[in-house]
Amino acid sequence: MVVALDPHLYRDPDWYRRERFSVWSDQWLMFCAESEVATDGSYVAAEIADFPVVVARRPGGELVGFLNVCPHRAGPILWPGEGTTGNLVCRYHGWAFNWNGELVSARDFGDAADLCPEQRALTTIDVSVWCGMVFIRIRQHSTPLIEDLGGLVEVVDRFPVSEFGFVRRMTRTLECNWKTYVDNYLEGYHVQLIHPSLTRALDMRTYRVEVPEDGYCHHTCDTTEGSPSGGAWLFRYPNLALNIYADGMNVERIIPVGETRTHVVYDYYSASSAESDIESMLTMSNVVLDEDQAMCEQVQRSLDSGAYVGGPLSPKHEIAVAWFQERLLREATSAS
Repeated sequence: MVVALDPHLYRDPDWYRRERFSVWSDQWLMFCAESEVATDGSYVAAEIADFPVVVARRPGGELVGFLNVCPHRAGPILWPGEGTTGNLVCRYHGWAFNWNGELVSARDFGDAADLCPEQRALTTIDVSVWCGMVFIRIRQHSTPLIEDLGGLVEVVDRFPVSEFGFVRRMTRTLECNWKTYVDNYLEGYHVQLIHPSLTRALDMRTYRVEVPEDGYCHHTCDTTEGSPSGGAWLFRYPNLALNIYADGMNVERIIPVGETRTHVVYDYYSASSAESDIESMLTMSNVVLDEDQAMCEQVQRSLDSGAYVGGPLSPKHEIAVAWFQERLLREATSAS
C-alpha cells in the first residue's frame, strides 16, 4: 500500500529550500500570458517559488528572461508588476545592461577592470511560448518546452485553444503548503463531499484520473444530461492545472510563497469577450475554489498539528497523488 508523504514535508523550511532548487528551478513553469508581453519593451516581473523573475520583449520582438536581480547588490532591474521599459537598468544603483543581459555601464563605480564575468551580467533563464502562455525555466538546459510537454500537447490540441484570448486574472492566497493544494487537485475522491455544484454536473460514477506519462495527469468524467461542464482537466508537473472547455479555459498556477502559504493564480482564456460570459466563468471557478480553499486550509492545520502521520493512498482514486508525491520525493532527495 502506498503511503502519503510525511506531514513534516508540508511545513519544513529546509525541505522547502530543497524543493526550490531541485524541483522549481529545473522545470518549465508557466509565468504569464503571451499577450502581456506582446509589444517591444513590455515586461512582467514577478516571483515564482521565491525566485524573482522578469520576462520582456526586446526591441525586434524576441522574448528574453532573467533573474530580476542585479549582480552588484541584488537590486531589482524592474519593479514587480507589468509595464513597458526601454532599457534594463538596476533600480538600486543604476547599473545598465543590454538586452542580452550584459553589463553596459556600472554607473560611477570607479575602476571596473577587476569585475569577473558573473559580476558583469544578469542571470539568463530559458523562455518559451505555448498556447498563448509564456513558460520559463530558471536553470538552463537543452530540452525544449514542446518536447518536455510530451503527450499533453496532443490532448490540448483537441480543443480550439488558439481561438481563446486572455481575459482576466484572479489571485487567491491560501494558508497552506503548495503541495496540500496540488494533492487536492489530483484526485476526484473528495468531489461528492465538498463540491455540490460539480456533483450535479458530473456523472461521478465515470470519474477517472490517469497518468499517461510522467509529466502530466488527466481527469476524465462524463457529464450529466444537459450539463455544459464537459472538457479536459489536466495537471502538468509540478504546478500547472489546465481546465479546458469548448469555449474557454481556466489555467491555474499553484505557486508557493514560502513553506506555509500558496498563491493560486487563475488565468481565464475565453473565445468570447462578452462580460457576461467572462463573469460566468469567474463565478463557477470561485465557488469551487472557495470549497477547496476551506478544506485545504483545514487539512494544513491538521498536518501541522502532529495528529497525522501519513495515511494510505487509494489505488482507485489517488493514483495521481501517489505519482506526484513519488516524483517530487525522488527529485528532492536525489539533489541532496
